[in-house]
Amino acid sequence: MAGRRLFLTAIGVVLVYSLAAYGGGGVGVGIKPLWSVAIITDTQTADDEWIYALVDKLKEERPEIVIHIGDTYFDHADSCAFEAVQDLVCTERGSVEFHLAPGNHDLRGGALKREIRWAATGGSYVLKAGLRTAVQDFGHPWGRDYSRSRQWPAWNPDVVDHAGWQGEAGGILAGSGGETTCRYVFKRGGIRFIVCDPYYSSEQKEWLRGVITGADDSSVSIVLHHTHYVGKLRKYFEWLGGWHNVRLVLSGHDHHYHHEEHGGVSYITGAGIAKGRRGECDAMILRVYRDYLRLDRYIIPRGLSRPEVTGPEPIWMCRGNFTEYWRPEWPRRRFVMHTKSQVRLGTGGEEASGAESN
Repeated sequence: MAGRRLFLTAIGVVLVYSLAAYGGGGVGVGIKPLWSVAIITDTQTADDEWIYALVDKLKEERPEIVIHIGDTYFDHADSCAFEAVQDLVCTERGSVEFHLAPGNHDLRGGALKREIRWAATGGSYVLKAGLRTAVQDFGHPWGRDYSRSRQWPAWNPDVVDHAGWQGEAGGILAGSGGETTCRYVFKRGGIRFIVCDPYYSSEQKEWLRGVITGADDSSVSIVLHHTHYVGKLRKYFEWLGGWHNVRLVLSGHDHHYHHEEHGGVSYITGAGIAKGRRGECDAMILRVYRDYLRLDRYIIPRGLSRPEVTGPEPIWMCRGNFTEYWRPEWPRRRFVMHTKSQVRLGTGGEEASGAESN
């Protein structure tokens, strides 16, 4: 009951503040955000109309970053999920920065799927016919035919040197439960994004707690964690009180929208894009302003025979101090191949890659 009251209060604050910020003209009209982030999850679908309906709405926002919270269905470059998300990431103004918080279906044998690792660091994808897509540079400008191309930009500079994301590094495992060493941290415009392995573990708990209680100049931290069990996710923050700046945990997995508030942290689960014809599905936009963040949700309601998108619907807001988006440079590759025995258990992104990007 307390959680529900907090949720309703938060929505009221979002609506009142947004209306005030927009001069009473309505949510989504007036003040332009500094930059924005498109957030999707659970794209393992063959319903191309559903995924394109939501992706087209996100494209209208012209996001600087796309975040996928797991279960990509990107095994082949000629699947509709791959093509739709590629259409969102590869634009005429350049390749949009892309980050993945892997889901349970993005693993094979306890490690990230090899095709995902190849794509993330090299931009190479496997077609169903067995051919590979060509490599494209990060930030490469795309022509008018970009949406039909089978090329893909290397995803982001934050995993270039990360041991768990290397295409050649199959079998690199870490953690007490056999989880992958794929977690990492990146910063943009006053926000620290913490990308987690898909499952909760006591080993990951200690890593995350070490990250969020350490010195940091970010205004707000957002945790990206695919598997949604709020009871377990709350264990990451046990007994920490206000000794961290995490204000939002975003997850997927359940194919059902969910929102809870505990200890100053909002736990929001996206319904995802898959299963659009059997239930509600969604995608989100995080809008970054000078002194606050606002998370909006695009929705395809359940029971429709054709995908009709409603929104954006404001669902969360947080105050802070934020700056313009700065696009990171693609680093010169420094990674030295490790064997399984050389990779220290519990290695985080800032340890494996050498540094966080600001």
